[in-house]
Amino acid sequence: MIRQERDASLQDSGYIFIASSDSIGEGEMMEVSVGKETVLVARVDGSVYAVDGICSHAYSELVDGELEDNCLYCPLHFACFDIRNGDVLEGPADEPLSVYTVTEQKSSIWIKIER
Repeated sequence: MIRQERDASLQDSGYIFIASSDSIGEGEMMEVSVGKETVLVARVDGSVYAVDGICSHAYSELVDGELEDNCLYCPLHFACFDIRNGDVLEGPADEPLSVYTVTEQKSSIWIKIER
């Protein structure tokens, strides 16, 4: 009963269930679709982060890139983005990635897509 109440509270707050916590290990990433959004979710240093799943420089799915520490490399032109805040760390990209609010509760990962 308590879990259902917490889940309902998150949903009422605009959060969307993405996956169970054990579905994404340390240093791993996964791509999820939320409505029209492609979102990349990754776990780094025990925390879960969510950013745009498409490179801001040229259309490329970032899940096909590499994640090294907090640096997410685009597979197309090797731009590097900070997974924690979406900032560009290395070009050729010059626009940061959008970042989504993530919460992890009761072994579940939830994100909030704010319009």
